[in-house]
Amino acid sequence: MASGDGLVVRVRPPLGQLSAAQAQRLAELAEAHGAGLLELTSRANIQLRGVTPDQHGSLLDALAAQGLLDPDARQEQLRNLVIDPLCAPDDGVLALAEALQQALVADTALDGLPAKFGFSLASGRHGGLAEVAADVQLVRDGTQGWRLQVPGQPVAWQADSAPLTVQAALVLARWCAAQARARRAAGEHPGRLPQLLRQAQAQPGAWPLLALPAGLREVPSYLPADGSPAPGWQCGLGLLVAAPLGRVTAGALARLARSGIRSLRLTPWRMLLVEGLAPSGSAVLAAAGLDDPAHWIRDPQDARLRVSACSGAPGCRQALAPTQDLALALAPHVPDGAHLHVSGCAKGCARQLPSTVTLVAQAGPDGPVFGYARDATAQAAPDSRWSARSLRDNPGLMFEEI
Repeated sequence: MASGDGLVVRVRPPLGQLSAAQAQRLAELAEAHGAGLLELTSRANIQLRGVTPDQHGSLLDALAAQGLLDPDARQEQLRNLVIDPLCAPDDGVLALAEALQQALVADTALDGLPAKFGFSLASGRHGGLAEVAADVQLVRDGTQGWRLQVPGQPVAWQADSAPLTVQAALVLARWCAAQARARRAAGEHPGRLPQLLRQAQAQPGAWPLLALPAGLREVPSYLPADGSPAPGWQCGLGLLVAAPLGRVTAGALARLARSGIRSLRLTPWRMLLVEGLAPSGSAVLAAAGLDDPAHWIRDPQDARLRVSACSGAPGCRQALAPTQDLALALAPHVPDGAHLHVSGCAKGCARQLPSTVTLVAQAGPDGPVFGYARDATAQAAPDSRWSARSLRDNPGLMFEEI
């Protein structure tokens, strides 16, 4: 994907995991072929920024050699799974993800799926995946069972085994692919599964029936309150660490990868779960560079966890103003429990959820200004407009009513 600072190359590691060797190689590639910067995304992917077009081919070859590149675009699209990074080794989440991934790639009836069609697989141990955008949400339910949900539907479906869960997930995906193909043929936007199901239910008889496999039971839809985990030691799993605004330098990642860790799990919270570390003292953290607050966030009260921002100008061609430095400058003034999002344009790429305060760069008569909106997304109409200088000079005014 082209951006203001070069190409952005997204890497979707298998099952959301990087070995220590893969992480070190990614850091080396970001330094050699890009701007020496990597971004953690809300889809549990990692992106290399600043790649020049003449380096793109060499970078892809190197990623393929590390097992970090799909054979073709079709497989990469179908492998759009957000897997609970805090799943336990014995809870079946990774096993289901692997089985589903293989079944999706092998299913020829899925050609034509909407480009961003995807699944989330949650362990049910926390609510951190509740707000992850997914066409189908799979939630662990009991010792063997899984709950299949489509956002916006009043009911969910209970499957008592992993094979039945995969079978039902494929039926939902095939139905969506068939409707998307039909809509494209009619010159319409393909839509997404939640939207297509709502339209089919509103026009009985006008759409082909969704015939789910036998053995499923209808159960109430389940959507836990958002409970994104905070940085810290996760019992039996490792250390969850964040990066300021989800950005990691190649040097910081390389140092972490060389410190004796086993692997990294990517998360949809722009954090990394570091596996292979034990809470045995500061020397371990120092060797990994995790004691450096410029690169990593381990304190759950760190104010930088309360802000988000897109790349902004000049890194993004559509952004009307810089965003990152402004967000970090305002972070100490964001109250506990609140969230500030700074967006370079109305697309709101870095955060789709409403924020306590959202600032969106807009064109002004004397240069860019920021539209201010409360409890809103970047698409909302602003309540007022501020210059970047005014925001820096009067940061407390944004949150004075809280």
